[in-house]
Amino acid sequence: MMQTARMFGAAMLALYPVSAQASPALSAAQSAVVAKSISALKHPEERRLASGWSNAKKVAEMICRPAALPALQKQVPGADRVFLGTDDPATRALASNEILTGTGQVRAAAGWRDFTFTCKLDPETGKAAGFKAVLQPAA
Repeated sequence: MMQTARMFGAAMLALYPVSAQASPALSAAQSAVVAKSISALKHPEERRLASGWSNAKKVAEMICRPAALPALQKQVPGADRVFLGTDDPATRALASNEILTGTGQVRAAAGWRDFTFTCKLDPETGKAAGFKAVLQPAA
């Protein structure tokens, strides 16, 4: 039985190869920023969870989100909270180590607003070089 399971697994991998890397590699500076942010998390389980995130989610949370709120506060008075993407990996796309795109939500006094975003990245510094959000019409 175990032999059959191994053969089936090998056959599936041959037919449907799994990419070792689901998203583009980060630069050395970006990897350092992400590692520092993860190590600063308070609890070991948070660090373990964040270490397992895709590069797109790591970049969204640790590099782009700090730039997102100040940019959105210029468009949405009273904005105090922002989410980039959701649990669905399709809501964020790391095209390269220079650009992250996706959807998000910003909270203000009137409630939550949806937006699409582009976060430009500087691979040399590991920081966001720019953040642009396009707000969806208020519901």
